[in-house]
Amino acid sequence: MVIAVVLLLIAMAALLVFAWVSHRAFSPLVRLTVLRSVKFRWHLLAYVLLQFVTIGYGYMIPNASQLGFGASVLAAGVVLLPGALLGAASAPVSGSLLDKFGSVRPMFTAMLADLRAFASKR
Repeated sequence: MVIAVVLLLIAMAALLVFAWVSHRAFSPLVRLTVLRSVKFRWHLLAYVLLQFVTIGYGYMIPNASQLGFGASVLAAGVVLLPGALLGAASAPVSGSLLDKFGSVRPMFTAMLADLRAFASKR
């Protein structure tokens, strides 16, 4: 417990030193002034939370299939394969749609398709 607190304090001090050096540099590695934007902070929070969810599912699905259903290690890994392949195949398409139309229209269309699929199952 003491080691964790000490490491946390060291990390916070390093972050403060990085912010100070970044503020004083002519060409900083990361421009921290973008964090002044409330809209940017909300988008950053959503991105970080999405990463936590993705990592959580990537951990929980194989563990649940192994421990809960008695699947082998190979079967637990193969469970994640369709989603990984779909994500890899759709990334270039969704990226080009984002470049062409912006973020609102593709996301709104995907939400409508998801709602229609959800409504048809009821």
